[in-house]
Parts: sequence; structure tokens; C-alpha cells
Amino acid sequence: MLSVALVAVCLGYFMVILDTTIVNVALPALREDLGATVSGLQWVVDGYLLMFAALLLSGGVLADRIGARQVFQLGLGLFVLASVGCGLAPTTVVLVIARLVQGVGAALAVPASLALLRAAYPETAARARAIGMWGGIAGVAAAAGPILGGVLVTTASWRLVFFVNIPIGLLALVLIARRVPAPDPRPRGLDPAAQVTGVLALAALTLALIEGGHVIAGAHTPYPLLIAPLVAAGFGMSFTMPAATTAVMEGAPAERAGLASGAINASRQVGGVIGVALLGAVVSGSATFIPGLHIAVIIAGAAFLSGAVLTFVTVRRAQPAIRGDVGGGVWWFGRSLR
Repeated sequence: MLSVALVAVCLGYFMVILDTTIVNVALPALREDLGATVSGLQWVVDGYLLMFAALLLSGGVLADRIGARQVFQLGLGLFVLASVGCGLAPTTVVLVIARLVQGVGAALAVPASLALLRAAYPETAARARAIGMWGGIAGVAAAAGPILGGVLVTTASWRLVFFVNIPIGLLALVLIARRVPAPDPRPRGLDPAAQVTGVLALAALTLALIEGGHVIAGAHTPYPLLIAPLVAAGFGMSFTMPAATTAVMEGAPAERAGLASGAINASRQVGGVIGVALLGAVVSGSATFIPGLHIAVIIAGAAFLSGAVLTFVTVRRAQPAIRGDVGGGVWWFGRSLR
């Protein structure tokens, strides 16, 4: 049964993940309307992912330190305001700045969302199902982004790609304020120097990768050839992320739920930041599009394979799974890795 807490948290998470893909289909319209360069368009996409990834750990610590509900509300509020700024942006520079602020809001909201779920579902099996739904929302949002973005850009304007966040975010804020219990905050130290160092390092790497080549493409790979491997990759992510998230959250002490959430989400978002910049640079740096695309996909596949090997070698096997009925279907979740 869906609780108000789960609906509110999933609404906020849906909005955050939606913005990782919905902007992609608006890039041609952005280029025409704002006169954006190729590197400018890359920053519109990667600027959001950069701040999202770089500040997730800090967001987790803040959720533990001053309260998950307060941090979640702060993150969603900042995200909604930044979305207004994105939608009203008169230039590419203003748009990139607003996207950076969106990333800050996302980094605050996502770790707090898992901490709120942990508090709302104290029973292990129910919490596993809730986290499974939370993880599933990411897949739905990522898949819905290009479709919704395409409809909005085609029928109206690229600015609606950002304005669509406003009703979603406001509804989540209302539900959180009225119906979601707040976990007790836990005093915890924050290391500003380490955080600034991490942000600067990731920003420098992203800058080098994005600005390293300006040749972003010639012929395109036919769509039918891309469907099967992309569907397979999507299925792989749908199996991996809920299981990994559940394992991390169950293995962490309750008082460090926000930090654990920040760690698991930071690893994913850092991969997204580096992926957009590195794979884009590989494709644009190639003499023709297809060889560059092949190299980029090989690099991505090698990263996935490395993760699979490391998991097989270092992670203990889970105990027997828990069977549960959710929305008329049967779901299976692994127990805590102990």
C-alpha cells in the first residue's frame, strides 16, 4: 500500500531524475533560440549532473545533521526556484548557472529522500519494497524525460521543459510538510575543505573533457541497431540499482542513513557527469561519428563489466529473498547482506 511519505518522496525523486534526460531533446531548440555553442549545450546538460554528483555526500551529512525533512524541503524548494530561472533564462550563461543551482537542490533532496523512507518504514521487508519503488521511479523518470520533453518542445517551447517541474515540486513540498514524519537529526561534522576540493576536482575534470574537443558529429547510427542494446542496458540498470541501494541502506546504521544515501547516489551521479563529458569528447574527437561512438560504448561497457567483476569478488552473497505483492505484481528483494 502506498503511503503519503512514499508518494511525496517519489514525486521529488521523479522530478530530479526527469531533469537528467528531459533537457536532451530540447538542445536543438536551445541552440536555435539562445545561439548556444556545442560546449554551451554540454554545460547545460553536464552542469546539472556536476553539482548533483559533487554535493551528494554533503547533502547526506546535512540530512543526518539538521534533519532529513528540512533538507528535503530545502532541496526541493531550491530546485523549483532554479527551474523557474531555467525557464526564464535569456542567455546560455544564465541557463547554465540556473542548471548548476538545480544540481545543488537535487543533491540536497535525494539523500534526504532515502533517509525519510527509512524512518517511514521501520520494518525491513516494507522498507525494501519502498526502496524498490523509489528505484523504479528513477527508471520511469529517465524514460519519460525524452518523451515528455519532445512533446513540450514540439507543441509549445523548450522553456516548458523546466516549468513542468514547478507543479511537481510544489505538490511534493505540500505533502512532505503535512504528512511525512521527520527523523531525529544526529549531530555530525561537516568537512568543507574536502567538499570544496571534491567539487573543484570534478569540475576541472568535466571542463577538460568537455572543452577538449570541438569537432560533438557526422552520420548517425541507424535507430534499429541501437534499440536492442539500449533496452538490455535499461534492464540491467533496473535490476542493479534497487538491489544496490537496498544493500547499502540496510548495511548502514540508522543514524547514518543520509550519509549512506549520499554515497550510493554520489557514485551514480559522478558516473553520469564523467559519462556525458568523456563519452561526448570521445565521439566529438573522432574523425567520423561511428568510430567515436564505438569507442565510447566500449568504454562504458568496460566500466559496467568492471563493476560486475568487483561485485562478484568482494560482495557477500545475500540471504534468501523476500517475496511481496506490490500493485498486483510479485517483487523479490534481497535481505540484508550479513
